[in-house]
Amino acid sequence: MTLTPRPATPEDIPELIRLRAAMFAWLGDDHGSDDGAWRATSEQALRDGLASGDMAAFVVDHPDQPGRLVACGLAVITHRLGSPRTPNGRFGHIQSMVTEPEFRRRGLARAILFELVRWCGENGARSIDLHASSMGEPLYRSMGFREGQQPELRFRLP
Repeated sequence: MTLTPRPATPEDIPELIRLRAAMFAWLGDDHGSDDGAWRATSEQALRDGLASGDMAAFVVDHPDQPGRLVACGLAVITHRLGSPRTPNGRFGHIQSMVTEPEFRRRGLARAILFELVRWCGENGARSIDLHASSMGEPLYRSMGFREGQQPELRFRLP
């Protein structure tokens, strides 16, 4: 059985949301409740981003259950002011890298990440960021991701 990534389509959006919710639960980041607001916002962002071409997702289909995904990853191109290293101001951000537990350790995340990096480059990004879980960090490092020169700081509004 060969499991290979393919570009996501709008029909995959419910499964992308399901896998993202599973990712939050596996990371312990679901905060114990789910009012559904983030799901609706994410669904619309996926529809808009995939349609505009500023977003891409690569997915792997379940070999025995049509319509079900076993792995996915997402990339977004953001537009910022240019800089000496990124004159066009196009940056990539990878997120929602998820693999169902029973399909891990088969190279699916690596194959998806390869496609996402390729897509970012083809769409003008010269710098790609991501936030790594402890489980995903070795993969990202093995593919050349490193800490940036400046620390990432975040402020959350209430």
